[in-house]
Order: sequence, then C-alpha cells, then structure tokens
Amino acid sequence: MTNFKLTEIKSLSEFLNLRHIRLEREQRRFSKNLLITFLQTRHPAVTSYRIDAEGKAIGYVMLIHAENPTQWIIERLTIDRDHQGKGYGYAIVDHLIDMVHDFENSEMVIARYEPENEPARRLFERLNFEQQEKMFRGRHIAILEFEFEDDEDDAEKDEDEDTEPDDLEDNDDDDEDDDTP
Repeated sequence: MTNFKLTEIKSLSEFLNLRHIRLEREQRRFSKNLLITFLQTRHPAVTSYRIDAEGKAIGYVMLIHAENPTQWIIERLTIDRDHQGKGYGYAIVDHLIDMVHDFENSEMVIARYEPENEPARRLFERLNFEQQEKMFRGRHIAILEFEFEDDEDDAEKDEDEDTEPDDLEDNDDDDEDDDTP
C-alpha cells in the first residue's frame, strides 16, 4: 500500500514551498505556474492539498466543488518525478473519490486534464473514469459517476421489507378467491 498524507494548503508560503517539485521535461507543459495555481485556489470552491510521502512533500492536487452542487472536480494532480510510477497518483485519486463519496449529495467526480496528457488519461481510466468527448476550457474531462453501493443496498433492503407484507396479503387474497365458487 502506498502511504501518503494530504494536507490542505492555506497560505502562499505553504504553496511556494512546493517549488522544489520536479517534473519530467515532457510533463512541464501540463503544469501551471505555481503562483497562478495558488491564486486560482483562493476561490472558495477550491481546496488545494499538499501530498506528503516518505517524509516530504511530493506533490499537490486541487479538489473543486463544481457549480453543480453534486459534482466535484479533481485537477492539477502533480507528483514529483522521483515519486512517479510508485502508485501515488492512483492512491491519491482513489482517496479523493472516497472523500467525495462521503460528502452529502455527491454524485459525480470529474477529472480534468490536458488532451495530450496520456499518463493522466490512463490513470483516470484505471480508476473507472469514462472519457467524454467534451472539452472544458481546453481540457478533456473524464467523468466518474458514483454508484453508491451502500445506499442502494439499504434502499433495496427497505424495498424488500416493504414488499414482503404486500406479497403475503396478496397470497391471502388469492386464497380467499380460491374458496369462492
């Protein structure tokens, strides 16, 4: 299991402490300037997290509460090049999905990434996101619609409990009909 910790980033100095995170040359075009990213995270719907593992910060990610209150967006997942390929991206996105699942009235997680970012596309597909033909502000989006297993199981159980007495009553009615000439 890949161990990591997410810590909310609340100040510019905390964000600037992430400038040591290094990316492969071909990945740099997918990353935004750290100061611009910080300014975008000042929106009340955006929460940025520092990703810590192996005793140090290895990346960051943004979780955005979309305009539609049932939707959440994962964006700018960035992992230091020395920590890529170790399962952190998968573990972090999986953790964020679990977090959103626990939020009230959450139905969907959207992952936004640059169209040419093939590693991001593969990561989100492994986590059962479905690639959409839509673009949002120049980025492909992948969508994962939640199927709340626990809630559905509870609803099915409630339905089963409700239908059993009805079935018994129907059987009693049938028996009465059989006795009538």
